Amino acid sequence: MDTTYASMIEQIVATIFSSMLNDDLFRVEEPPPADAESLLATVQIAGQWTGSVVLSLSPEIATRSAVAMLNIAPEEVTADDRQDVAAELANMVGGNLKSVLPGPSFLSLPTIVAGREFGLQVHDAQLIEDLVLRSESGSLRVRLYEKIAK
Repeated sequence: MDTTYASMIEQIVATIFSSMLNDDLFRVEEPPPADAESLLATVQIAGQWTGSVVLSLSPEIATRSAVAMLNIAPEEVTADDRQDVAAELANMVGGNLKSVLPGPSFLSLPTIVAGREFGLQVHDAQLIEDLVLRSESGSLRVRLYEKIAK
């Protein structure tokens, strides 16, 4: 069942990956394994609507995205390349979402975290969407948090 923003998020992410990276994503219901290595990229949206967009990229999809966006061979991709591409993807997804959320609002600079088995908490916010998309290249999880009104 789609909730308020799920279809919109899925369409935005699928369009970015299809048009820019030539990678077709499809939605799946199960989350990636909790102990899997991942690359988190997050941007904050502040203004009329306030919240966070968090992308979790598998190492495979981060590498594939770097290959496509930077036009380099897979063996040339570095950790910095994957992080730069993850930051750019967070900007693109966040910017597209910002344009359809209540505004006016502003987008922060992206924050990147890499590793495995770490927790994520967005303080004073509730998770309102959690989508997992997959392709032949790997998995991508998109979470949308909205600030809790006090």
